[in-house]
Amino acid sequence: MNSRFQKERRQPPYYLLTGLLLGLAIGFVLTMVILPVQYSNVPPETLNSTDKDRYRLMIAMAFQSNQDLGRASARLGLLRDDDIAGQLIQQSRRSQTKSDAQVLLNLAQVIQNPLAQPIVSSQSTDESPANEQVSSTSSPVETMLPSESIDETQSTAMTPQPTRQQSTAIVQNSPTPNLSLDLPFQLTENEIICNASYSESLIQVEVFDTEGEPIPDARITVTWSTGQDTFFTGFYPEISLGYADFTMTPGSIYSVKVGNIGEMITNLTASECTDDFENSFWGSIYLRFDAP
Repeated sequence: MNSRFQKERRQPPYYLLTGLLLGLAIGFVLTMVILPVQYSNVPPETLNSTDKDRYRLMIAMAFQSNQDLGRASARLGLLRDDDIAGQLIQQSRRSQTKSDAQVLLNLAQVIQNPLAQPIVSSQSTDESPANEQVSSTSSPVETMLPSESIDETQSTAMTPQPTRQQSTAIVQNSPTPNLSLDLPFQLTENEIICNASYSESLIQVEVFDTEGEPIPDARITVTWSTGQDTFFTGFYPEISLGYADFTMTPGSIYSVKVGNIGEMITNLTASECTDDFENSFWGSIYLRFDAP
């Protein structure tokens, strides 16, 4: 047979497949490495869970500073959460620091009960005097020591307190009726703890009801010569639902009260302890309060 009548063999179009693969590879490198897509002006509801936590914390800290509940609620509404206060409470429980947890919890309580009148203690990172702004419906703070007479315009250099005091404390009524506030708690144990494994000198408080069960969300007020702080039990369920602690500064004298009418415990200060190798360290104090 004449060769000119033979069918020519057709080769598969491999060049098309090669070009497609090269195009995909170049496009991937361009969009992911060289010219990645940058999002801007996106709604907060599209953020991932970590960034949403940061967003809530920034709003809570802004509310702590300006007390503008309307603005804070509007900003949190952009997250489209079904239960705004519940999300704040859940985040406070997983916060890594006590100060962040307290700020988030304070905002959640005000959102749940907007009629609650907060008492704002304005403090800087260097622990300025506790200048209380008390609403017209609030009574003066009764837990200040008799020797405390602080002019609101006075600026005095003071010893910086530990982390808890470096945050701004906001004290307000509980969002729901908290029966523990009106119980006359009595001190049943007062013990000095010498534990060298503690990195800080603590006032450790446990609160129990009449049945001996720990009480969460019990309000504890600590005062010292230059300020006041309020916090709640229940943030350390792995220890006890009725447990809370406060970091002391050695040399300072503190007073502690649970609830509104509980017994005031005064003249609390860090004691010096010694370990087995005669090394000195500052001890802690354990206080147990029981409802009558």
